[in-house]
Parts: sequence; C-alpha cells; structure tokens
Amino acid sequence: MRVAGLALALCLPGVAMAQQNAPLSAIDWLEQALTQPIGPSAPSRAPQTVPVAPAAPIVSRPLEQATLDSTGLFSASRIGLPRELWGQTPVAVLAEGIAALDANMVPAAQRMLVRLLTAEFAPPLLAEGDAPGALLLARLDKLIEIGALEQASQLIEGAPTQTAALNTRAFDIALLLGEEDRACARLEGQLAGTSGEAARIFCLARRGEWQSAYASLGAARALGAIDSAEAQLLERFLEEEDAEHSLPPPQRLSPMGWRVLEALGESVGTSTLPVAFAHADLRGTSGWRAQIDAAERLTRTGVMQPERLMGIYSQRRAAASGGVWDRVRAVQALDAALVGADTAAIESALRSAWPLFEAVEMESAFARIFAERLADHSLTGPAARVQWTMLLLAETRLDRAATLAPATAQSALALALASGAALPDAPVPGFGPAIQAAFNTTALPSPESLWLAQDEHGRLLLDTLALIGDASQGDMLATEQSLAALLALGLERDARQIAVELLLLERRG
Repeated sequence: MRVAGLALALCLPGVAMAQQNAPLSAIDWLEQALTQPIGPSAPSRAPQTVPVAPAAPIVSRPLEQATLDSTGLFSASRIGLPRELWGQTPVAVLAEGIAALDANMVPAAQRMLVRLLTAEFAPPLLAEGDAPGALLLARLDKLIEIGALEQASQLIEGAPTQTAALNTRAFDIALLLGEEDRACARLEGQLAGTSGEAARIFCLARRGEWQSAYASLGAARALGAIDSAEAQLLERFLEEEDAEHSLPPPQRLSPMGWRVLEALGESVGTSTLPVAFAHADLRGTSGWRAQIDAAERLTRTGVMQPERLMGIYSQRRAAASGGVWDRVRAVQALDAALVGADTAAIESALRSAWPLFEAVEMESAFARIFAERLADHSLTGPAARVQWTMLLLAETRLDRAATLAPATAQSALALALASGAALPDAPVPGFGPAIQAAFNTTALPSPESLWLAQDEHGRLLLDTLALIGDASQGDMLATEQSLAALLALGLERDARQIAVELLLLERRG
C-alpha cells in the first residue's frame, strides 16, 4: 500500500501540469518585459580600460564571450541599460547588494527588479580567487526568493555550462512547479550540490528502487553526507510500515522535504512558507481557495501577470463571504457590469471593489485587469476618481486620464509625471515635496555620485532599488534620493512611474 500510495502522491503533480497551463508563462513574461523597457534613454557604454596599480589585485573579464555571470534572457539594450552595467564593482559587492533587496516595493520597481535580474550584461570583473558564476547564483537566489521560478529556470537552462550549484537550484525549482520527473531526469549523470545525496535517494524511490534508496540513505548517514532532519524524513519516506509518530517538519523546509511530507499525507500549508512554495498550490491538486491565495501572493511580488490572477478569480462562484471571497465577488460583479455596459452597476461595483484591493495592496494588479475596459465609460463621483487612478497605475489611455483628472494639486502632479510633462510647482501633500525635489536635483550625494562617475551603474541601481523599498514604506528622504538616482542613470520613464505609484498608493509600511 505504501508503494502504491506514494506513487500516486508523487505522480499527481505531473498529471495536473499536463492538464493545464503552467502557473507562470516565461514567454508571456518575456514579451511583457521587452515591451516595458527600463529607461529607454540610457546610453550603451563601451568597456572601460582601467589602469591597475602595481599593488592592486589582478582582475579579468572575458570579452564578448558567454559566461555563467553574463547569462540572460534578453540583451541589456532591449531594456535601455548599458551592457557594461556592472563596471568596476567587485562581484562580492554586487552579490551582497542583490541578496539584501526586499521585493516589498511599489509594482513598477518590482518589474524593474525582475528585468534587471534576468537581462544579459557583460560579466563583472573577477578578482583573484573569485569564483565564476557567483553573480548568476545571487540573481537566481533572489528570483527564487520572490517566486519568479519560471524566469530562474530559464536562466539556468540558458547557462553555457552546468554546475552542481545550478543543478541544485534547478532540482528545487522543478519540485516546486510539480515537475518531479524533470527534476530527477536532470540529476542523472550530473554534478550535485550539498543536497545532492538526499535528492538522489528521493529519485531512486520515485523510480521504485527502494532497496538501493535505503542502502544509499544508510551510507549517506554513515558518511555524514546528509542533513539529519532530511535523513529522518527520507527514512519515513522509505519505510514499508508507517511510523508510530509523525515527525515535526524541519525548521527550514526544503522543496524536497515539502514533497516528502505531502507524499506521507502530512502536507504543510504554503501560506506560512516562502512565496516560492505558492506555486505548489497552482498545480490543480489544491482547492480553489488555496489557488487564489497563492496567485495573490505571487501577484503582490510582481511575478504573476494580473490576467492570470483574473482567470483564477473567474473559475466559479464564491463559496463563502469575507476576505478573499469578497474580492472574488467584487471582481466578478465588475466584470459582469462591464459586459452589460450598465453604468450604474459599473459605478457600484467599482466603489465596492477598490477598497478591498487597497486593503491588500493589490490596486495596481486590479488596475491592469480593468483599466482599459473602464476607460471610455462616463462615471461620476468617487467612481470617476478611481477610474482616473486606475488609468495612471495601468499606464494606459493617458489621453482619457487627462480629461478625467480631478482639480487638485496632487492630480496635476501625478498626471504630469505620467505624461512626461514638466512638474508643477504647487505644494502637494504626502510624497509630493520629495518627488518634486528629486526632479529638481542637479547632483547626487556621495557615494552615489562617485559610483556614477566611475561607471558603477549596476551598484548604483541596486542601491537605488533598496532605497525604493524604503520609499515604498513612507521614507521621504529615500524617495528623493532613489528618484534622483534613477534620473541620473537615464531611467526617467521608470522614475516617473515609480513616482506616480508612490504618490497614488501612499504606502505607509
């Protein structure tokens, strides 16, 4: 019975994936990334020749040659950034900067982050003793951390060589996406990382080689080649009879550990796990509520397209009330009102829906779902103000937004930002003064000015994204500094949209 039950538990994810579209489409994401470039005015830069003092460490960079660290899904020029973005910055500094980034920022900055992590740039300078591929691993780990598994998987597939570290990450990604067969097939004959022995035992069991798996587990334990918590899980996984007592899940649950617990009938809910685990609820084996929760989490980190979220919202009628079910009803009511072109119903549905999505910081996703369909309707009162806000957040129909703009100083500033016009001088509450100051700044403070002068644009951009995270939580100084840095880097379009979102979304932590 254990063998039959285990085979069924582990095969279900693969069947589900075959029956429906993947949770995230790398192709759809790539097309959107290339049609929403970062800063179109940023110039390309030729490689710089830097004199090296006799006592300085020797550095090197392969020229026009594919390396692990230059791996990307599209060229830097396609998103308006110079190929030599990383400049003279040490690899360790870049990797630390990427690791420190928090995806809790306004949506335009989240999209910028994902494009930066997945574009192809010239490899950074390698000092003596630096390991090639360290920057790629830092990018992959951040993509996995924010739930961008499809993009991370594409980067791994595009790498010119495969390493143990890449194979370890590919294995984890495949398990989270419900692709166990692909995960195990990839490991055959490949180098394995620190978790490679546990993965090999897991795959032996999946192929029905139970005795070999059990013998491998004993050998790995004897050699200290496997973590004790994973060893205990794998032992229960391989036993023919159920253990008398369940084991608590490890403090740091790996994708493989999560799959093992699922196979044992002791699934751990993904809502308390890192957002990357949310993909597991989109395989078709989870309930509708779990799918909605997972889709909303991934949308909030900027890695799921709002249209995909809308498809999940529309699957059936809400089963209860409160929380997520209220959002489902609100979306379906607005959709029905738009189909029927009933102005009164549209206004009522919009007034009800907007506060629900404001409460969970998903206004931008809601706007991208409905703004285009709302644009030509003649709404009044609060609904008209929401309609105007949605057009600016969705970056669509700015001509229509101009005719709907309320007569306030904040609205005038937001519309000028969105349309590329000069900013008005009238006082604006909230983020207004910081935004206006950024667009009037003529020079950056140190050390940002030094990084800019030394062509360390990547280091400056990473620091700027960290500041935008602080700005998204209401830090006015970070707002001014981050927007000024984007402008100095030639990323005016992005600076303007980020400023619009800071102004209209009014995040306060």
